[in-house]
Amino acid sequence: DGQWFARETNTMPQWAGSCWYYLRFTDPNNSEGILGEEGQSWLPVDLYVGGQEHAVLHLLYARFWHKVLFDLGVVNHKEPFLKLVHQGMILGTDGEKMSKSRGNVINPDDVVKEYGADALRLYEMFMGPLEAVKPWQTNQLLGVVRFRDRVLALMKGTLSNAAPEGQMLKEMHKTIKKVTQDVDRFAFNTAISSLMVYTNFLTSAASSNKGEGLSREAVESLVLLLSPFAPHVAEECWALLGHSESISHASWPQFDEALCVQDIVTIAIQVNGKVRTKMDIQVDAPETEILGMALELPNVKKFTDGNEVKKTIYVP
Repeated sequence: DGQWFARETNTMPQWAGSCWYYLRFTDPNNSEGILGEEGQSWLPVDLYVGGQEHAVLHLLYARFWHKVLFDLGVVNHKEPFLKLVHQGMILGTDGEKMSKSRGNVINPDDVVKEYGADALRLYEMFMGPLEAVKPWQTNQLLGVVRFRDRVLALMKGTLSNAAPEGQMLKEMHKTIKKVTQDVDRFAFNTAISSLMVYTNFLTSAASSNKGEGLSREAVESLVLLLSPFAPHVAEECWALLGHSESISHASWPQFDEALCVQDIVTIAIQVNGKVRTKMDIQVDAPETEILGMALELPNVKKFTDGNEVKKTIYVP
């Protein structure tokens, strides 16, 4: 009857494109096909990170599409992804899934506005293991804010160009090793915990060594290790340390395995089955020396003076 109708050409759901977008990312300017040999060299994808809600939709269909494209000879690898990591869901403060109907939604924009983006980023990684389901706890967020502020405070103290030595040198290398290994295995919460311990160590050292100042190298190592977790704060600290170039151009610090060996450990001292005190010892100290030192501790002597010590047990 001469009436015009527009033919619908967009007949595929929007997520269809997301099933193979990673292929196009490897060779976005290729006008001859989805990807060429250069793009093939980037595949398969090393790491896929997504929540459980992606397991059925994107992950399942992306793998289906990839296998079809493999059968057609478009891609050279049978599997699209080498490793899968499912990040856990963050629940509301009531331990329930966040929803408007429950009124337990935490708006990240509000957190950023009040505490800063780095505080939010640090807290989300500090909450617990990446794969775990975790409830939001504002009091823990405030602890991360205090940690951030302590790092900034170190930049305003007196710094020395002398190389770190003694216990500070060992703490620096142990922290570099711990954070490096934790990042490789996605244990971001324990990496941040190690940075907190190292920051407390440097803060104590600064308080007891005001005249000479902290080793600049020790402080810079802290900032470098912090940079993946809190890039804005680290960038500011790096500038405060006198660097004109962005911290993103600096090399990741390296550790010396020999300096990471624990030579002093803390042991608990029990008398009559109850812990009475603790003591630091050399890891290679002989048992007789350790027992002699323990018997001289005030909190031990008050139980043993005038009494016969009938039995001693040392657990190395």
